[in-house]
Amino acid sequence: MIPPPRPQRWHAQRRGRPFLVGSAAVVGSMAAVAVVLVYTAAASPPRQSATYVDPVLGGAPACQPTRNDQLVRGNGTGSTASGPDVILAFQYAYYVSRSGTDARAVTTPDAAVPSVEVISAGINSVPAGTQHCVLVSPMADGRFDVVITEIRPTAAIRTYRQFVTVTAGSGPVSIVKIAPPS
Repeated sequence: MIPPPRPQRWHAQRRGRPFLVGSAAVVGSMAAVAVVLVYTAAASPPRQSATYVDPVLGGAPACQPTRNDQLVRGNGTGSTASGPDVILAFQYAYYVSRSGTDARAVTTPDAAVPSVEVISAGINSVPAGTQHCVLVSPMADGRFDVVITEIRPTAAIRTYRQFVTVTAGSGPVSIVKIAPPS
């Protein structure tokens, strides 16, 4: 004798069980991830907000100032205290003061840098209100690898890379040469 077929209802219940088990596993995993995220956020220290902006480094939302042995980033006034600072001073004169004279003032008189007139023409080709961010990294040969990012008022972003050589020794630091990467 042939046994009677099993009712369809039993098969329907059996097919739904893997779905229920899988759904429960997904929900459980999501709950575990949520718990970990909540505890991680609660355990992390509060973020520091800047209450003082270093005028030499500058800073803006798109150019957070950074200074360590391998990198200086900023858009501040700069100074003649170090290689990275004199590079910041040159770029500040170019983008903020918009003065070829001020830019050339932080170079040596015989520097391999364009004249005041050529620098001024370059400045005039950049729209007023253009923001900039300068990244300065020291190179093994004493030069600096400089990346300048400009954000124009139209939101167009341009990036330039230069190798900059500065004076060595005591006293104020000046730029000796600005050249394309080589």
